[in-house]
Amino acid sequence: MNERVGFARWQMRGLLLFVLAFANLNDIWSPDVLPNALFAWTVVNEGDLDYDEFVFRPAERDPLAAGAVAGTPLTNKLDSEAYFFRACGESTATEPPQATRSPGGPPAPGPNDRVCSIFPPGTAFLAFPFFAPFVLAGADPLNLGVLVRVGHVAAATIEVIATLLLWSLMRRFVSPRWALALVLLYFFGTSVRTIASQALWQHAGVHLAIAFALWLVLSTRPVALWRELASGVALGFGSVVRQTTGVLVPFLPAARIPATVLAFVGAAIGVAPLLVYNAIAFGNPLEQGYGTKPFDTSPLIGLYGLLLSPSRGFFVHEPYMLFAFATVVLLKPGRDFLELRLLSLVYAWAATAILYSTYAEWWGGRVFGPRFLDDLAPALFALLAWGIGHGLLARWPARVAFWICAAWSLLIFQAAAFVYDQDTWDLNPTNINFDPSRLLDWSDPQWLFVLRTLPEGGARVIVAAGLSALALLFLLRVESVLPSRR
Repeated sequence: MNERVGFARWQMRGLLLFVLAFANLNDIWSPDVLPNALFAWTVVNEGDLDYDEFVFRPAERDPLAAGAVAGTPLTNKLDSEAYFFRACGESTATEPPQATRSPGGPPAPGPNDRVCSIFPPGTAFLAFPFFAPFVLAGADPLNLGVLVRVGHVAAATIEVIATLLLWSLMRRFVSPRWALALVLLYFFGTSVRTIASQALWQHAGVHLAIAFALWLVLSTRPVALWRELASGVALGFGSVVRQTTGVLVPFLPAARIPATVLAFVGAAIGVAPLLVYNAIAFGNPLEQGYGTKPFDTSPLIGLYGLLLSPSRGFFVHEPYMLFAFATVVLLKPGRDFLELRLLSLVYAWAATAILYSTYAEWWGGRVFGPRFLDDLAPALFALLAWGIGHGLLARWPARVAFWICAAWSLLIFQAAAFVYDQDTWDLNPTNINFDPSRLLDWSDPQWLFVLRTLPEGGARVIVAAGLSALALLFLLRVESVLPSRR
C-alpha cells in the first residue's frame, strides 16, 4: 500500500505539525521539566551532572523569606529540596524537607550534598542540541522564558519526528486518506498535542523510541537482522528516557529466537548511556534517580484507575482505542510473523498496564489524560492501522461508532490543549497527588472542568482555534484532501 513521498512533502508535513504544536497558544508545563532544560548548562559550563549552581539550600530559605517581606526580590534559583531533585549519592539530610515531595523515592538532598535530578537523562540528552547554542551564547540559565520556550521547541520537534515515523508506518497498512486520518487522531485525540509536545516531559522521547522501533520491524516484507538489532537499540534508549519502555523489548521480536537475541543485544547497547550516567551521577550504574519507588497499590484499584476512572481512565479519554484491541480477532499469528508481532504488542501493552496498576502514583501526577498508558500510543495506532487495512471498519455501523468515539477524544483533548492549567482542578479543592480519590469521582471529572473552562479562555482560545484550523486546512491541501485553486 505504500507509495514514495518526496522529501519536500515530508518537510511540509513536519512543519505544519510543528505549527500545530504551538497554535494552541497555551503554556502547558511544570517545574519538573527544568532539570532536563538545565542539563546543557551544567554539562557545558561545569563539566558535571549536578545542579548545585542552580539551587538555594535550606539554610537560605528563611533569609530569603525575610528579604521578601522587606522588599528584596526572592532569588530565581530552585529549591534544592524540590521533588525533582535528590542527592548525588546517599543523602545526608537529618531533618524532614520543608518542600513537598512525592511518596516514596529518594530523600531530599542534605544541606551540603551535591544535587542531582531524579529523572532518567534521556529527555535531557535529546534536548541538549536545542539548548547548547543558548549555553554557548551565554544565556542566563535561570531565565524561565528561555527554559520553557526552548523546551517547547525541543518537545514539539521530537514529537513531530515520532509522528512522521508513525505516519510512514501506518501507510504500509492503509490508504493515504486513512493514514492521514489516523495521524490527525494520534496528534489531536491523545495527549500528544496537549502534553507530550508542550514541554520536556518524557512522553515525546518514549514516542520517538517506540515509533522508530516499530517503523524498523513492522513490515509485510522480511525484516533484515540489522533492523531487529536497531529496534532493540531504539527501545533500549527509550529506557534511558523512561525505564518502562524496556517492557517492549521481549515482546516485539514475538518469540523468534534470532530476533529476540538481537533485540536484547540492541537494548543493552541502547540502555548503556543510562548506566554510564548513573555511575557518574550516583556512583553506581544500577542506581537510578527515582530510588526505590513503591509498587504496592492494589492492582484492581490501579487497573480501574488506569482504564476506567473518570479523570485518568484510558478508555474514558480514548474510547476509540477499543477498536485497536478488536483487531485481535482478525490476527492469525500462525499464518504471518507480522501478525504475531502485532499480537505481541497487545501483550506488551497489557504487561505495562499491569505494572503501572501497582505503582504508588499510578495516575502520573498533575496532568491531563492517561499519562502513562499514552506512552504506548504508537503501538496501538500501528495495530489499529493494520486492523483498518484488513476490514476492521468495513461495515458502516463500525465506522460510525469509531468516529463517534474519536470525536469525543478530539473534543476533550483539544479543549485541554487550549485551556488546561495544572494549577486549577489538579490542586482544588485538594491536590490530587495527595488525594487521588478525586480521580475516581464521577461527580467532578477533570475533563468536565476543562470543558466548563473553555469559554473563559476568551479571545485567546478563539485566536488559537483559528490558527489551528488554518494550519490544519493547509495540511489537508498539501495532502490533496481539499481541492487546490489553480
